[in-house]
Amino acid sequence: MLAFADCAIAEYRNLPRQWWMLPLLHTRTTLDMLRTQRTTPLLEHRLPHAGVAVALVAGLLAVPTDAPAQPPRLFVDVNGGTQVSTTDFADNVVFTEFIEEGDLNATYAVDTGLIIDVSGGIMLGKGLAVGGGFTRFDRSHDARVDARVPHPFFFDRSRSISGAALDLTRQEHAVHVQLRWFAPVPGPVQFALFGGPSFFFVDQDLVTAVTFTHSFPFDTASFSSAATRSYSESATGYHVGADAAVFFSRYLGIGGLVRFSRASVDFTSEDGGQFATDVGGLHLGGGLRMRF
Repeated sequence: MLAFADCAIAEYRNLPRQWWMLPLLHTRTTLDMLRTQRTTPLLEHRLPHAGVAVALVAGLLAVPTDAPAQPPRLFVDVNGGTQVSTTDFADNVVFTEFIEEGDLNATYAVDTGLIIDVSGGIMLGKGLAVGGGFTRFDRSHDARVDARVPHPFFFDRSRSISGAALDLTRQEHAVHVQLRWFAPVPGPVQFALFGGPSFFFVDQDLVTAVTFTHSFPFDTASFSSAATRSYSESATGYHVGADAAVFFSRYLGIGGLVRFSRASVDFTSEDGGQFATDVGGLHLGGGLRMRF
């Protein structure tokens, strides 16, 4: 057994120098590495790895996303403008004076006036949207009054008088339900067509009676004033229109409005008779356009 060991050692020593020194070299390299790790602070080995992690996170955050921005879903339009259309109508009221019937004709002329208009809605896709709007029109006007007043002593000898009822008020409030279509126009310009039913609520001052003066022999009379009262009615009609806008940003712009709306309202006058008047008309306006 000892002879075999001596023979093996002799054979190992007879190998070339580079081979039998390899285990020694490997052991020395390992000791040098361990000595270096003992003398080098731990942070010097970890900092490069932390720096790489931070750089990767920053790079990921800096990469732009390819997801497109969602288009606005809501629209709100605020307009000021004018109702270009004028409205004329007349009413006849029968009354009794001196045990005889007389009557008065009141002729009304409502001129153009300012409007306030607000509308909004939600986009449905493919250029379609549904929404609603509110319009207010307020105008003071006068009415011409022509009356035939019975004679206090004789039948069928009515006396004619004329005058005016001043500072009458007409207010129109309209609620519009609309379907809107946005044309596929590129760039910051938007163009839309819309229409639908409209619900009108009208307050109108009407002449109910006249006061007059006369003296003996009472063959003539003079107009003094007209008594008035406010009446309220409602009606259902329609509206159609167009809107064009230019946007300064994704959410804000200015635009112009053209709309025509119409309905016919039936009023009951002081003596129980009825007459009709048109409401609505041609509106021109402009203002803010907002998208959300």
